[in-house]
Amino acid sequence: MKRLSVFICGAVALLVNGCALAPQMRMNVPDDSSEYNGLTVRIHSIDKGEFGATAASAENQTEDFGDLKELIVDSLPSLEYRIGPLDMVQVVVWEHPELTSPMGQYQPAGQKVTTDGTLFYPYAGEIQVAGLTAQELRKEITTRLSNKILNDPQVDVRVTGYNSLRATVTGAVNKPGSISFTEAAMTLPLAVAAAGGFSELADPSGIQLRRGNKVYNINYMDAFSNNLPLDRIVLQPDDQLFIPALSETQKDDKVFVLGEVGRVGVVNLNHGSLSLVEALASAGGLQALYAASSAIYVLRNSGEKQVDIYHLDAKNAMALAMANRFDLNAHDIVYVDASGLATWNRLLTLIKPNVDLLNNASSFVNNINQVNARGW
Repeated sequence: MKRLSVFICGAVALLVNGCALAPQMRMNVPDDSSEYNGLTVRIHSIDKGEFGATAASAENQTEDFGDLKELIVDSLPSLEYRIGPLDMVQVVVWEHPELTSPMGQYQPAGQKVTTDGTLFYPYAGEIQVAGLTAQELRKEITTRLSNKILNDPQVDVRVTGYNSLRATVTGAVNKPGSISFTEAAMTLPLAVAAAGGFSELADPSGIQLRRGNKVYNINYMDAFSNNLPLDRIVLQPDDQLFIPALSETQKDDKVFVLGEVGRVGVVNLNHGSLSLVEALASAGGLQALYAASSAIYVLRNSGEKQVDIYHLDAKNAMALAMANRFDLNAHDIVYVDASGLATWNRLLTLIKPNVDLLNNASSFVNNINQVNARGW
C-alpha cells in the first residue's frame, strides 16, 4: 500500500512540475541587431522616434518623390494641339455660308479627319492635316481659296472633336473608358475628373499609372500631406490609369494583431494608411489584466534578408503620440507581450486542477491507511 501511495504522489508531482514548465508565448528580443536563420534582425525604439530604415526611406522619397519624379513637370506646358486622325475640324469662311456649311443643316459641327490624316474641303481640295495646328491649317486653306475663287478670304479653323490622342482610365471611377487630350495639359486630377471622379468603392491610395513598360504607384490620399504636387503630374497619350476598388486592395493591405489584445485578428489598412495606435484600438486595445504595456512590438519583413522589430514602451503616455505617428505597412505583425502577472495567473489556472487532484489523492491515501490500521 505504501508503494501505491508513493506512486500516486510521484505522479501528481510530475503533473505539477509539468505545469511549471508549461510553454508560454513570450517575446524574446535581443538588445541590439543580430542574426537569425540567415536574416539580419534590427531593433528600433518607437517611443524614441527610431522608425528604422524603412521609415527613413519614405522620408527621402517625400523629398525627391522617388520614381514619381519622372512624371512631375516643373510647370505646365503651353500646348499647341496638333490635329490627328479622327479629330473633328470645323472651317468657317466668313460671309460665305455655302463654303462653311455646304451640306446645310445636315452638316455636323465640323468634318472628321480620315484615318490617314487627310481632310477634303471645297475648292481647297484634299489637305494633309495630321500634325498641323489649327492656325497652320487656317493659313493653308486661306492660301488655297485665295488662289482659286476668293479674294482675301476670312477663314477660321477650330477643333470641335478631340479623338486622336487618348489615355484610358479604368477601375473604380464613375465613367471608365478613354479620355481625350485637348489644348490643356492632362494632369492627374483632370484625368480623374474626366472619368467622372472616384466611385464610392474606390481606393485612391492604390492608383497605378502605366506608361510603356513601367508602372508607377500613386497614393492619392497621402499626396497633399507629403507635398506631392498632383497637379503637376501630366499624363501622356496612351497612358493607362487604374484606380483599384477598396475590396481588392484590402485583400493584401492587412495587419495582423496578436498577443494580449481585446480581439486577436486582422486589421485592414484604411486607404493604405494605418497607425500603430489605430491598429491597437481596432483590436480592442490592450488587455488591462494581462498585457505588458512596456512590451509592444511591430515585426516587419523589410527585405529578403532583413527583419525590423520596432519596440514601444507605452508606460509613458507620450510614447502613444509617437505610436500615432508610426505608420504600419501591409503584412506587419503587431504583438503585445504578456505581463509577468498574466503568466503567473495562467500558471495558477493550470496548477489548480492538479492541486485539487493532489488533495484528492492525499485523502484517498489517508483513507486507505486508516483502513489498513483498523484491519478492515
